[in-house]
Amino acid sequence: MRTMNIKQLLVPAVCSLLLLPLQSCDDDADKQAQAEYMKEQIAAFESTVDQLNASILCYQSLLSGEIPVGITPIETGYKVELSGGNAYNIGTGEKVDAFFPLITISQNGNWAYSFDGSNYLDFTDPSGKTLNAYSLEDIEAAYRSPQLQIDNEGFWKMTCDGGTTYAYLSDTSRSRIAAFGGKGSGMSSLFSDIVYNETAGKLSLALGVDKGLKDFPVINNFYLKVKGSEAEDGLTFFLNEERKYEVETSDVVRTRIKAPDGWTVTLENDELSIKAPATTSATKTQNINIIITSSKQYQRTVTLEAKLQNTTFDADYCNAWKEFVSGSENNVLLDFSYAGYMHGEVAPPEMEELIARGYKVFDVTHYGAIPDDDKSDREAFLKALEAAGAKRTLNGNTTRMQVNGDAPLNAIIYFPKGEYILQTEEEVDKTISLTMGGFLIKGAGRNLTTLKMNAKNTMATPGDMWTCPTMIEIKNYSGVNMKSDITEVVADTPKGGFEITVGSVSKIKAGDWVCLYVKNNDPEFVAKEIAPHPISDLNAATSIVKDGAEIYDLHQVASVNGNKVTFKEPIMHEVEAKYNWVIKEYKHYENVGVEDIAFEGKAEERFQHHESSSNNGSYDSEYKLIDLVRLTNSWMRRVNFISVSEAASLVSCANVSAYDIEISGNRGHSAVRSNSSSRVFIGKVYDHSSGYRIPKAGQLAEWMENAGQYHGCGVSKPSMGAVIWNVQWGDDACYEAHASQPRATLIDRCTGAFIPSRQGGDRYEVPNHLGDLIIWNMNATRTGYESNWNNQFVWWDKSSAWSKTVPPVIVGFHGASINFAETFISDVPQNKRIESQGSRVEPYSLYEAQLRRRLGYVPAWLTALK
Repeated sequence: MRTMNIKQLLVPAVCSLLLLPLQSCDDDADKQAQAEYMKEQIAAFESTVDQLNASILCYQSLLSGEIPVGITPIETGYKVELSGGNAYNIGTGEKVDAFFPLITISQNGNWAYSFDGSNYLDFTDPSGKTLNAYSLEDIEAAYRSPQLQIDNEGFWKMTCDGGTTYAYLSDTSRSRIAAFGGKGSGMSSLFSDIVYNETAGKLSLALGVDKGLKDFPVINNFYLKVKGSEAEDGLTFFLNEERKYEVETSDVVRTRIKAPDGWTVTLENDELSIKAPATTSATKTQNINIIITSSKQYQRTVTLEAKLQNTTFDADYCNAWKEFVSGSENNVLLDFSYAGYMHGEVAPPEMEELIARGYKVFDVTHYGAIPDDDKSDREAFLKALEAAGAKRTLNGNTTRMQVNGDAPLNAIIYFPKGEYILQTEEEVDKTISLTMGGFLIKGAGRNLTTLKMNAKNTMATPGDMWTCPTMIEIKNYSGVNMKSDITEVVADTPKGGFEITVGSVSKIKAGDWVCLYVKNNDPEFVAKEIAPHPISDLNAATSIVKDGAEIYDLHQVASVNGNKVTFKEPIMHEVEAKYNWVIKEYKHYENVGVEDIAFEGKAEERFQHHESSSNNGSYDSEYKLIDLVRLTNSWMRRVNFISVSEAASLVSCANVSAYDIEISGNRGHSAVRSNSSSRVFIGKVYDHSSGYRIPKAGQLAEWMENAGQYHGCGVSKPSMGAVIWNVQWGDDACYEAHASQPRATLIDRCTGAFIPSRQGGDRYEVPNHLGDLIIWNMNATRTGYESNWNNQFVWWDKSSAWSKTVPPVIVGFHGASINFAETFISDVPQNKRIESQGSRVEPYSLYEAQLRRRLGYVPAWLTALK
């Protein structure tokens, strides 16, 4: 036996002792690294575990008798809102790269789990009692449903009492189960299939191990919808900003609002008002919750995610806006905020409100109309009007329906779902003229009810392409009295003023509608109208030179004081008494609506501008289905036009709104226009009719989807103060400025092509547009130039009989590139102002910003349109 000396014994011992601290440090580092790795793994699967738990709670709630009261598609599946007030985001399960359990309900009705897909163990509470999914005990689902969690060491544990106590999951050998280090049979959701049938009102769910679907009825008629909240900036608020929203409800008997500190939120008469705090330290998103209760005491929570900016609404607005607000001498903007029904302050009444006011409903099917039978329903339409109180007379080819004494009809002419033919070959050129106010033409929905014009009209004067009659016109036959004046204007009023001084007020009182009018061919007056361009640029036979500048400006009288008359709206043209301005009588009807309906013609594929078609027809006007003439505070909304020559003209109207309109089918001549009207609002028109591209007069090029009507939405004749808002016209079109002296038009946040020669107008009626054309945040999809314009866009081409627009204001023009000429042929400037070309500016909508500035808030109807 070898004997080791002390030195031999000590050396390895000392060495071992020296190594101990190093090994201890390595162990600690390994443990820390393992802990960090485990923490990362747990965090990575946290949302997956939450998804699994949500599916369990949702299913347990459904089994317990709760009813789905709202199903909303989301990116990962569906948000399911239950009658008890809870909501769960559920989706179908996916295989998970971890050791996840497969959850099911056993044959005994107990919640059970398996990690191998074969051997199942029941979940149990802390006392060892199984968790029965079908238990009738009156306790919340969260307290009888297994809710899973991965602990800090990576082991599965479960609670069934809301997190008070936890128990570890185990396998058949009672060993704890680690979540990582392998793959189990489970998925990220309880469900292997989810089917929602909205029409049938049914939600069908299949568990991961089930072969069939279990159906649950869904209640679809309990909701609160905040219109416009889903828009890009629908819930973005600036400091102290107030917005109003239209609210649509069904079976809501009680509401409760929970708003963050500093927010003021109220809900009254289906209008939600939200006012943001006056201060905040930083931009942040906060939830506004509206808890609604149904007649059966079901509950839902509507959550609005409001983003609060830390600036005032106009802090970053462009120079043009700042100059407008400050009243700078450099200001180039007018106040367009008075456009539209009731000056844009409120929405037109819905059918229910009209009924509450005393309107009666007349269903055309009760008077002989049979939808979808391919026979004329014109007579039934006329009989329904007669039943409502209108009298029928025949004047040549025009059937006139009117009420004695110009009283309102107070009726709703209703077309249920289906197609109704109002013009056949037997009814060609026979107009239906509704000469009355106070009524509504309403369908079951723009995609449900269609009024059809199955035969085209013909030109009243052969060769005059615009003279085909309209199928339906809602019209006052008098309008502006051109034979005599009420009084003369005796003093000047600046542009933007509200008050005029007149010679006599004996025939004027508050509430009256009148026309502020002038027509004068004094060269000085005409020169001012077309400045800075000289009169010599125009042919002597041009109407404005020969007959004079003519202005119609329709107003409602707010008050009369002495010989001063104050209007409710600003005057959008300076008034100089020396040019013989007068006040004229304006006859009109009011409170007329057309909504929730489609108008369909048979416009041919080969639309050609200013060309006749077969049998004395005209591509420009043979399929005109409806016009509104000499109306105030009236509207057209939620309407489709299909294969029409013209969608709708608003002629000699004031404060009429036409919005939420779609134009499709074969392209035609024009869209929706303000013709000789004041403060018309045309908004959210989507024009995507298709046809052949027209490179120049008389030529057809390739077929173009989304070509659009030849003239997009716009103006013609002495239109004043029109707003063309959020309109999308086609890719072979442009806004309309159809000459005959339109003024003061706002093209606001519109999208579409910017093609020359699409504005329209006769060579003897130019300029296409006079002063105060404002093009704001135009998003061009396609641009073009005339061949002689040297690759630039020219507003006033003195070498042409057409293409003449007084210098416009262009702010925020973006999209397809364009080069606006500074001058052309002469040194006269082509533009009044160009600001931020190539980039969108704030405010995005000038009309909205001006309306907000005037009212202090954005009205609900406009927010809903966004």
